[in-house]
Amino acid sequence: MAPLHHEKGTRLKRYLIAVAVAGLLLFGCYVAVSSYIAATIPPDELLLYEVTEETAREGIVMPLDEEMFRNLPVLDAILRGEGHEDEGGPYTAGDIRLVGSVEYPEKIHQETIDAYIFDNETGKRKYFEYEGRYYRVGTIYRD
Repeated sequence: MAPLHHEKGTRLKRYLIAVAVAGLLLFGCYVAVSSYIAATIPPDELLLYEVTEETAREGIVMPLDEEMFRNLPVLDAILRGEGHEDEGGPYTAGDIRLVGSVEYPEKIHQETIDAYIFDNETGKRKYFEYEGRYYRVGTIYRD
């Protein structure tokens, strides 16, 4: 009886190892495919939205001056370039309005997020103040 008991234990161990290996392979494929997709599909545009002052005060407000425009060329291109939309309906609390967009052909890296979207020290959203108006940056991805 001892050899039969030993054989069942060996089969069970082999089965468990096979299940674990299959699970790891499936998980590895999932990670590889999702990483590949994230690395190869960059955002096509950065969008600029005008927000209310109340909304902007919930995050980090950064006044835009000449040095900031040099460091943040997307904001310069949208706010002081062609295609900037100053017109729009009245706001109610929390409203946002698309002001413009610019093609952004490179993949967004952490530096882009830190520069335009979130403050890496506080984790709060960045808002930009220019000529008494408040703005935030968003992204649009195309397949």
